[in-house]
Amino acid sequence: MRFSVRDQTIVALTVAVQFMLEVTLGRVLAAPNILVPVLVYLALNREPRWHVQGKAFFSGLSLDLLTHQPPGTSSLSMILGILAARRLLSATIAAGEVSFYLHSVLASIFSDLLFILLASRPPGAYFGVGTLLVIPRAVAPLACLVVVQILLFRIRSDSA
Repeated sequence: MRFSVRDQTIVALTVAVQFMLEVTLGRVLAAPNILVPVLVYLALNREPRWHVQGKAFFSGLSLDLLTHQPPGTSSLSMILGILAARRLLSATIAAGEVSFYLHSVLASIFSDLLFILLASRPPGAYFGVGTLLVIPRAVAPLACLVVVQILLFRIRSDSA
């Protein structure tokens, strides 16, 4: 595994932004989950042997410590969610541009459901109507990304 300062910086900044979203928007609504799509992007677009487990472990552990959650729950849920989405998608569809979006949404939903299962005492006690907030939490950052990509495409095509 190669060490990349750029990748480490991206993950560290994403953890900081995720923490700020959790303590602000997470108190009112559901904070968008931006950490899992960033980890999925790094896993899909780096060399084939690059593993996301190390970055997911340390980013999840630091996020747990910042948000006063049981240490390791975010790490374990992100790692298992990303691996479950990768396993499901490798068996069903071919790689492509849509693969990133679908992989990110599935990994975010899986990791959030696993987090609810692992962090609640007794396990699974907080499954209910509030669990439906997992869907906008997973879809919101990717919808913003699509809008930004469309705007950048239009700006580039207008300037040409």
